[in-house]
Amino acid sequence: MLNLKFNPFVFNDVINNSNNLIDYDIPHSCSYTFDHNISATCEKDFSILHINPRSFNKNVDLISTFLTSLRHTFSILALSETWFKEDGSNLIHIDNYNLVNTPRCGRRSGGVAIYVHNTISFRIRNDLKLIDKPSEHFDHSESIFIEITVPGTKNIVVGNIYRAHRTNIETFFYDLTNCLTKINTEEKQCYISGDFNLDLLHSNDNHIINEFLSIFYNHNMFPLIDRPTRITPSTASLIDNIFTNVFTHYIKSGVVIADVSDHYPVYQITKSTPISNANTANKISTRLFNQTRIQHFFENLSLVDWSCITDLDSSDHAYNVFIDKFTEVYNVHFPISKHSNNNSRRRCIPQKPWIISAILKSITRKDKLYKKYASNPTESNKTSYVNYRNKLTSLIRISKQQYYAEKLEETKFNSKQTWNVLNNIMGRQNNKHISSFF
Repeated sequence: MLNLKFNPFVFNDVINNSNNLIDYDIPHSCSYTFDHNISATCEKDFSILHINPRSFNKNVDLISTFLTSLRHTFSILALSETWFKEDGSNLIHIDNYNLVNTPRCGRRSGGVAIYVHNTISFRIRNDLKLIDKPSEHFDHSESIFIEITVPGTKNIVVGNIYRAHRTNIETFFYDLTNCLTKINTEEKQCYISGDFNLDLLHSNDNHIINEFLSIFYNHNMFPLIDRPTRITPSTASLIDNIFTNVFTHYIKSGVVIADVSDHYPVYQITKSTPISNANTANKISTRLFNQTRIQHFFENLSLVDWSCITDLDSSDHAYNVFIDKFTEVYNVHFPISKHSNNNSRRRCIPQKPWIISAILKSITRKDKLYKKYASNPTESNKTSYVNYRNKLTSLIRISKQQYYAEKLEETKFNSKQTWNVLNNIMGRQNNKHISSFF
């Protein structure tokens, strides 16, 4: 049985009385939550979700199901340890998001990415990237920065950092300091997410972690996550976080109890920070239809004088005149209306084609067992969750095999399409997407 002091829900109750946890005074709240409890707040609120998947391709089904369950559409999806390749051959794109990617160079694993919702205008800030390089004895950290255009107020700088365990800590601190100093000089709003592999729970008894926090504090940036983000049967550590210098708005933050990897996702939602470009992607055109308009349309259509068409010798000319008259009446009764698309920040269901409805129900059942285990970590609950998860994993694998077998059968007389299927199976397909298949 797990030691209950590492039960996240016990942490929710006692964390404010702990002397080991971060203590600072900014208008925000942080707590553990389940995915379905992240409220669907105003779509104009600025929000970030950080996930460390430890290989996005490996855990894509878990993550896509997790994203589907969320009631809030995040402005930014930040990923650490993407394990994307340098040649971009295994990138994953998410519908309605633009991808900015920094892979690890020369070695497997690592890498960071930022997915920016397509209603947001931004530019890449390569000048802010941490520039330490790997050596024989040390890894290096990956980072990526963008600047979001915010009408009528200061722009927002968003960064995402992954610091490997074997990073030269002095070099990392030097690069981080230079980055934060430049952001401070520009006086912009800033959020920096990431997996820093520095456990903030030990900030009082570890001088390296204390110095790490001091660098952010000295640049007026504070962590929004104050609860462990990686929990095992014997340890709990706070290594994933989101830092910010925004104090003028209320911020809701938290750690999401989800089994997408061995790290829990973390998030923040800043109230009243409109960042969507309302003049572009979220404007749609529709025609106005109702029963009254349809009735008036037919009445008016019956009053049109069509004799000029029957008198024409050319059938092409007669057709064009008919279309012109018909369209004129149609546009009068069913005019085009442009308005904001309230669903523009809602993603298509990110699901793979082999994740059929029966498997979706099984995934929901698996999530319930995991949440039961997380809230009451007994051996019995653990066994129930692990056994069901393993059976579901096998079921998904079988469904995937059947899907590709059917695809190969369908394309057996078309070599080009067959190779497309084979490349997809082997992970060689460029521009892979998480999107709706239903």
